[in-house]
Amino acid sequence: MNRTYRWLRRCVWTTWLGIIALGCNPLATIAFLTHRDVPVAARYPLFPKEGPKRDKVVVAIFVNPGVGLGYEFAGAEDVLASELAKKMPEMAKENKKNLEVVPPAKVNEFKRKNPNWKNGMSPLAWGKALGADYVLDIHLMKMSLFQPGSQNQLYEGRAEVHVFLYDVHSGGAPEHYVHPFAFPRTGFRDATSIPVGAFRKAFLERLAVEIAQYHLDYRADSGIAESRW
Repeated sequence: MNRTYRWLRRCVWTTWLGIIALGCNPLATIAFLTHRDVPVAARYPLFPKEGPKRDKVVVAIFVNPGVGLGYEFAGAEDVLASELAKKMPEMAKENKKNLEVVPPAKVNEFKRKNPNWKNGMSPLAWGKALGADYVLDIHLMKMSLFQPGSQNQLYEGRAEVHVFLYDVHSGGAPEHYVHPFAFPRTGFRDATSIPVGAFRKAFLERLAVEIAQYHLDYRADSGIAESRW
């Protein structure tokens, strides 16, 4: 009996050390192993448990770059909009929900046809024009890829993201939150370890996931894939 116990204990420790050696986050691993099937409720749900039920929800996403963003974030608003348009329906499908995101190309076409869209129209009007149930109005602020003072030698991504959620049907005041974003979660990373373009891509992909999690239920294991960061 004691020999069996010692053998099992040795297996557990060997597996645990292997997880750490691979760079996995031990806490994320525990969550994955013990709570992977427990959904985390969205704070600002697109499928609220109370109120009218919809077979399908349509969301229009507007991403706005803040003033003074560095050149490394040129076009980041388009990349983030595309990532959200891809990830949000996938997350909804995991919850057996039908979510449609207005294609970013259609949103851009709307902007071109309505040059006064930002100052002369309300977000509720944007949503009605695009046939959306909700509008996500996202503002990217204080974005950076490098640790201050590191002379661009260390990656330490940061962003302050302001999000306004408009319910087109209710027409009420929007729900608003500020998401302080840090990437990677492990702190910083040597800038010679990965090209800046690849780090920027991973930065925006992870940001899209974290924004989506405010609006859609998700599984506790959804963050384990980022443990290498």
